[in-house]
Amino acid sequence: MHSSPLAERLTRRLQDNEVMDQTACTLLWQEAQAISGDPWFGLSAYCADGDLPLSLQMIGLTVSASLNMSTAMNNLVRFFTLVSTQARLELRVVGDDARLLLHPRGRPHAQHMAALLNIVGRLLARCAVRGGIASPDITLGMPGADIAPQPQAWYRECVAAQSYWLKVPRLWLDLDMPESTPGLLHGMTGVLHGVLARGPASDMVEKVRHAIQQGMSKGLLGEEQIAAPMNISTRHLRRLLRQYGTGYERLVDEVRCDAALRLLADPHSSLTRIAYELGFQDPSSFTRAFRRWTGCSPRDFRRRQAQTPGYTTSMKSSNPC
Repeated sequence: MHSSPLAERLTRRLQDNEVMDQTACTLLWQEAQAISGDPWFGLSAYCADGDLPLSLQMIGLTVSASLNMSTAMNNLVRFFTLVSTQARLELRVVGDDARLLLHPRGRPHAQHMAALLNIVGRLLARCAVRGGIASPDITLGMPGADIAPQPQAWYRECVAAQSYWLKVPRLWLDLDMPESTPGLLHGMTGVLHGVLARGPASDMVEKVRHAIQQGMSKGLLGEEQIAAPMNISTRHLRRLLRQYGTGYERLVDEVRCDAALRLLADPHSSLTRIAYELGFQDPSSFTRAFRRWTGCSPRDFRRRQAQTPGYTTSMKSSNPC
């Protein structure tokens, strides 16, 4: 890479600005592909953890600290904006498969999309091994994969597809990770939420989520109360959130679920107090919502947590938290 003057100029620009525009990034990928001679350079490239960008290291720690694979995959989706602004990640569960779909924003280079699959796939493979899966059963789908890339240890096969995705067995969502660290998980998710909230103005989802967190205990959870400080209408807010594949009610549920799991870990907090902190009018409303999110009541959750140290849960896969 250092034999290319163009690559040197582009990487210096990246070091100075931390964020590279899509045109410059595409030029850099074209140079990398030309120098390497590998048509799937992005898919096969490997970087040691210590050499990764700080934001990616933080996401890796968050994923590794998750108590089960479902939580790990949902955290990866939630904080993926910090990995790349050129694609959006979505978790979709259909039949026996769980797929992570990579939706391009703009027209990113194919190598960039392949590199993102590489990053996501290696993280999931590492988590699967910790969860007891000896040989990760990961399948990749990529446009142009009819020219088969060289096999990699972290995936089983790569097939030609109309879009970019990564597929694993649905049963993986139920995998527990014995080396998980709940304290680190809550600390890292808090830090990453703060980073996203201070990010670019275009990152509307995290700004809305942060505003919900701030207004939750005050009972200020109406769309108009979130939209007004942003100087946009509620209609425009809904339209922006749809562009990112989410909705206002879903974000409220996600924020409340995260906070509920954290607060329930404290045995001294009553359900009444937790309900009011989450913006519910009464404990019964909180109980119904928690059961909808997780499939169990807050009391059942606390009992299982007491019986099984490190026990946690997340929102049901059909509406992941």
